[in-house]
Amino acid sequence: MKKESRKENREMRALSSAVLSGDSAPSRVVLVPWGKVESTNGDFVVDDESVRLAIEAFEQHATDLPIDYEHQTLGGSYASPTGQAPAAGWIKRLFGEEGVGLQAEIEWTPQGREMIGAKEYRYLSPVAIVRKSDRKLIGLHSAALTNKPAIVGMEPIVNRCGTDSEDANALTLLRSELGVAEDADVEEVLIMAGRRMAELERESRRRRVEDRVRDAMRSGKLVEAQRSWAEELAARDESLFDEWFQTAPVVIVTGTSVPPNRSENGQPRCQAIVSRARSEYRSQPLLAQLTSEEAYVKDALKQNAKVA
Repeated sequence: MKKESRKENREMRALSSAVLSGDSAPSRVVLVPWGKVESTNGDFVVDDESVRLAIEAFEQHATDLPIDYEHQTLGGSYASPTGQAPAAGWIKRLFGEEGVGLQAEIEWTPQGREMIGAKEYRYLSPVAIVRKSDRKLIGLHSAALTNKPAIVGMEPIVNRCGTDSEDANALTLLRSELGVAEDADVEEVLIMAGRRMAELERESRRRRVEDRVRDAMRSGKLVEAQRSWAEELAARDESLFDEWFQTAPVVIVTGTSVPPNRSENGQPRCQAIVSRARSEYRSQPLLAQLTSEEAYVKDALKQNAKVA
């Protein structure tokens, strides 16, 4: 991932986890960040498919997921001396936000809330279920309060625990970062923070689309005439674009020079372009979901006319 993208994702996670006032144990937290996740237990990926599968598994199981202390629910080397694994809280709902990650609504136990408020624990560490074939997260076993999370660079569940002076300092810093007036109230700051998160999400999605299309063109699976539909497909459904990319053949360009027997009106070259465009369209069934064959051929002629 590019440096700019990592910075944007960290900023979005920080904004999502920000608590300006009120309860020190947040009811909504980022469980697993978006994208490639570095972990001491093995790297994995969180994307649209991961979020969907994790939510489906959670809903099908139809029970709350436990948040324990130091992964005691796993037992074995994680077990407590008493063998008990008390809950610090319960995950009531999972939801996702592109560019931010898999998030949860949590109901804390009184003891869990007290320990977070006392700063005895700062991090939430998920037990991820990862698919071996592509290292994608597909579900969650549980999560734990810990001070040594396996995920590298994990954001604390509470960025600060709220004295009045700390609240004022956090609000002042957020005003400065967002470029709003020094006397802007909390509501205005939160609105601006939400807008900034939306901007970062759009920019992150645009970068991913550009990267996907660029990689496809470098691999020879896309030609310039296909760029517009490829960008539209990637922007609309990244998983569908990835499916196309995995199965699409390499496009064999027959050449750009004009045959020696070309007529003055360029008819033989036009026929070659039309023939190649039709062949490309028919060899890639996903194109039919975006455009008709005639429209694709027309676009190919238009693009080649620009090049000429």
